[in-house]
Amino acid sequence: MFYIQLIGILAFCLWVLSYYRKSVKDILIFQSAANFTYAVHLFLLGALSGAYLSLVGIAKNIVFLKFKNKRLISVIFIMIYLIVTMIFYEGIYSLLPMCANCVYILFIIKDNKKKLLVGELISCIIWLVYGIFVLLYAGIITEVIAAISAIVQLKKLKKYLFYFFLHEKMPNIVDKNYKMC
Repeated sequence: MFYIQLIGILAFCLWVLSYYRKSVKDILIFQSAANFTYAVHLFLLGALSGAYLSLVGIAKNIVFLKFKNKRLISVIFIMIYLIVTMIFYEGIYSLLPMCANCVYILFIIKDNKKKLLVGELISCIIWLVYGIFVLLYAGIITEVIAAISAIVQLKKLKKYLFYFFLHEKMPNIVDKNYKMC
């Protein structure tokens, strides 16, 4: 069991390193390596829904790097996440990785590092809850530290979060005229 947690720690290191990359492309490459490592970690722990969704995450990152029509790709991958979750449904908690990945997709489509990190922060919180349900000790630590790393990288996060609290509806992040931070 100890070596399985070490694999999770390796994935964690790759994920945290992704936050310190300068471009969205570099972030996605590091996160793909982390997703692969997490998939191995989750398979060994028997958390199949999370493992398969991590593998889909690798494919999503590769496709996002290669193609320009990110909205169409987003819809396709959200459908894939739904299908994979239905196939490997293990209980209500197995919906959490799907939700985390779908939230992340909504922020990744703009090819903007700050928006990507905001999506990552929200996704980290959802993955944290999943980690608690399936006892992913390394995953729990990873998500807490990853969330902190995302916050550190978002110098103007405070202003953006206050927007959510002061307004009744979430801003349209796909709107070309919306300026975040």
